[in-house]
Amino acid sequence: MSHWINLAALGKVLTASLVAGAGLTLLFSVGLVGVSEHAGRVRRGPRAVARGGASAWLVLAAACFAAVVGGILVGFWAMTQK
Repeated sequence: MSHWINLAALGKVLTASLVAGAGLTLLFSVGLVGVSEHAGRVRRGPRAVARGGASAWLVLAAACFAAVVGGILVGFWAMTQK
């Protein structure tokens, strides 16, 4: 443990930045895939929609986008607490 650098706090900041940066980006990407898959199955016709579960992709996308918005709101809340 250094007297000048608080390694515990540095570890917390590193973990939070990795989760927020990479995790929210991953969730947003999965949401885009869900929207794309839904649109592709809808374009292929009623058989593809019924067989492929197009609505499940849309629900997945909505959940991912909601989690991203929630993460952004938590970030704003955390920044305004000090």
